[in-house]
Amino acid sequence: MKIKLNYYGKLTDITKKSSETIDVEEMNVMSLKERLGELYQSFKDITYQFAENNSMLEDKDVIEAEELDVFPPFSGG
Repeated sequence: MKIKLNYYGKLTDITKKSSETIDVEEMNVMSLKERLGELYQSFKDITYQFAENNSMLEDKDVIEAEELDVFPPFSGG
């Protein structure tokens, strides 16, 4: 299945892209994280989060949308 990812912050530096469409075997967050780790070694060593329709996803969540936002860690202040 194909899913479009929109990258933000330092993730655009890692991927050298602001967005891309990738293939995933299963539409869940854990499978997507594994796939990103295969595509970008740096993704294995950093923390990032996915948002679907303006809601943050957790590792156990199933992906229902065809497009996700991918955010680096947030800092408070």
